[in-house]
Amino acid sequence: MADPGARFGFDFVTTLVGSGLTLLLTAGIVRYGDRFQFTTTELYALGGGGLLVVGLLFGVVLAATGSK
Repeated sequence: MADPGARFGFDFVTTLVGSGLTLLLTAGIVRYGDRFQFTTTELYALGGGGLLVVGLLFGVVLAATGSK
């Protein structure tokens, strides 16, 4: 069933929050990336993987509870 609050076909607020989180993570990697033993590319991969796992877990919890 379609979400009546999502006029554009997707959840606009979730997209903005996700984009903002990604930009903050990117800025942190660019600014402080040299302080870690990992390369910038590895930090991007770790950050992206972490966001992916958190998003998937959150989606599964929402689906299991019937919220979405």
